Amino acid sequence: MSSYYKYYLEIKNRTLLLLLTWLSLLTVCYFFKEPLLFVFINSNKYYNELNSLPYFIFTDVGEVFYVYLQLIFFIANQITILMLFYHSLMFLTLGLYYSEYIRLQSAFKIFIIAWLCAVILLKEFVVPFSWSFFLSFQGTNESLQPISFFFEARIIEYLNYFTNLYYICLANCQIFTLLTLILNHLSDNIGTIKTFRKLFYFIFVIFSTLTTPPDVASQIMMSSSLILLYELLVFLKYLKL
Repeated sequence: MSSYYKYYLEIKNRTLLLLLTWLSLLTVCYFFKEPLLFVFINSNKYYNELNSLPYFIFTDVGEVFYVYLQLIFFIANQITILMLFYHSLMFLTLGLYYSEYIRLQSAFKIFIIAWLCAVILLKEFVVPFSWSFFLSFQGTNESLQPISFFFEARIIEYLNYFTNLYYICLANCQIFTLLTLILNHLSDNIGTIKTFRKLFYFIFVIFSTLTTPPDVASQIMMSSSLILLYELLVFLKYLKL
């Protein structure tokens, strides 16, 4: 009974630490909300290429305040989730063999690296390319379509756009990492890997349906990219054999 009580105390203490971490992050992010918002907006290199300042509007009196709150909670939640994984790893350490601990620690490091890769991919490529692609529709050929479009982005819509792309990049990078780990530990027989193809395809379609906007084009693009990554990993596994 005493051992269970020790586990209870450890879980309680780690939960309190996570709560204090989350509250501290909220406090710190609130005091630095203006620089954080500038970093998010400045991450869009599309405006840097044009040598112009980002231009956003707001249509509600409290909209900017809501943007700050959404940004603060977004950053605090992401860091707290990472700390949750760390505390979970430390809690499970005493109940694992050394080899199991090393594998779990390696998997945790790999997922952290995948998370950093997702952030870099989002900041350096996805956001600037997608933003410039969508804004390119403002320029129209007057001989074919004598209508001009002018886009004025709301700040809250840009933040939602950024966070949605973040979750998509993060999910893709983590799934790619998970597939790599599964294929490396599944089997050395390429025939065994091929038997799981239909199951993986079904999982990709379900995942795309849950994570993308409710339109067919986004779901097809997400599913196709995951399927291509899976086939690439199978091909690389086949080359190693």
